[in-house]
Amino acid sequence: MRTVLLAAALSLLVPVRQGAQARTARTPWLLFPLDVRSFDRVSSKFGMRKMHGRRALHRGVDLVAPRGSLVVAAREGRVADTGRARACGWYVTVEHENSWRTVYCHLRSDPRRLGIALGLRVPAMGVVGEVGSTGHSTGPHLHFTLLDDRGEARDPMLALYTPAETLEVLKRMGLAR
Repeated sequence: MRTVLLAAALSLLVPVRQGAQARTARTPWLLFPLDVRSFDRVSSKFGMRKMHGRRALHRGVDLVAPRGSLVVAAREGRVADTGRARACGWYVTVEHENSWRTVYCHLRSDPRRLGIALGLRVPAMGVVGEVGSTGHSTGPHLHFTLLDDRGEARDPMLALYTPAETLEVLKRMGLAR
């Protein structure tokens, strides 16, 4: 019941975006993908940076939180991919109603241990993993990527509610104190 209420509230509060238009202004439609009580800081923003001795696009944001903190779906969707990749470590990809995808990397362990499998429908704020440091990582954090309907990386900070805004939405729904 709470999942239905949260999904209904999100559809009223933040319309799902269509198309792959460039986002330059902050237009939040995704809830913060971590337990907001454990979030520490953004350690690396989206954009060009020096990685491994050369300039490359950092395709997401790095959100620091203690190892084992809950990683949650930023919006309801379907698990489109899960596994382990060299750079990303353990990861989960969720496809949303508008064909955009969110990717959750450096998870602590195999998401299948938590029952996360291809095709699984996950509610907004449903657990998809735990913060870890797998793959190319220097410490526990969540690398969070937003891919548009063409598979191009977009700055997730422009689509994310802040931790405080996410907490306020959850309070309005009676899902947090």
